[in-house]
Amino acid sequence: MKKIHKWTLALAIALVAVGGSVTAQAATKTKAKDLPLYTTYVRTKHAMDIGAKEKTKSGYKTIHVKKNKLLRVDGIVFYGKYPNAYTKATFTLGAIRYARYRKIKYSNKAIRFNTTNFTYVKTLRAPIRAQLLRQGKGFVMSKTQFNQPTYSSALYVTLDNYIQTYTKARMTQIDDKWSTRNVYNDFAEQKPTDSVKITKLVKKGTSYKIDYRTPLKGFADHKIGPHHYRLTIKQGGKQSQGYTPVDDTFDTAASWTNFKVNGRAYFVGDAEWGLD
Repeated sequence: MKKIHKWTLALAIALVAVGGSVTAQAATKTKAKDLPLYTTYVRTKHAMDIGAKEKTKSGYKTIHVKKNKLLRVDGIVFYGKYPNAYTKATFTLGAIRYARYRKIKYSNKAIRFNTTNFTYVKTLRAPIRAQLLRQGKGFVMSKTQFNQPTYSSALYVTLDNYIQTYTKARMTQIDDKWSTRNVYNDFAEQKPTDSVKITKLVKKGTSYKIDYRTPLKGFADHKIGPHHYRLTIKQGGKQSQGYTPVDDTFDTAASWTNFKVNGRAYFVGDAEWGLD
């Protein structure tokens, strides 16, 4: 318990006795704390330069991030030695729409990763964002093609509120890269088949209603009225599946969450193929 000087306490009692009042506030400084290492998203507590530049007609211009801006943590670096070690982090704008994503470059500028600069974001206000929804009921395990993912059309809701769709043919092109890199770590870099701006997103429980003004090409939109289309996304249950051959030379494992998009089956998840 913090100790109070006797003369301060006596003065407060005297003022109260004559009908006065005293409000004591400790003029102490709160020490900034480093954010957790598992942090994925943060919001800025003040305007800052995160080392991002955007291509314009006159060249690349620095992006000045405003207060309360959502950022994705790109990497965390330790500095100093225990017990005086501290962390810095690099940031990106995250999974924004492809048309803008391709114009931005980052310099890996490291910024002090503490509560003075950022607020930890536990979950996104609309967790459906930045998740790849693929059409179908889940992954299909093949006993002969254990490294082949399921081809299907897909949709993606960006952090800056755009819907991007990908036809089955486009997803086939993307999936062909599977053996050389994990393209799903940052799906925003994949060029979509179509893209529309979201005008309204309403979350209720695990369901979403997403409105926009123009129909998506080759997609089963619900037309609500003139220049008004809607996707209704409902989250279902979680599933997992694994397969191990008789000779135990390799195994496969997948887990996913089922969704319904305007009544059609979609899923979000990951699959891994690896040698034992």
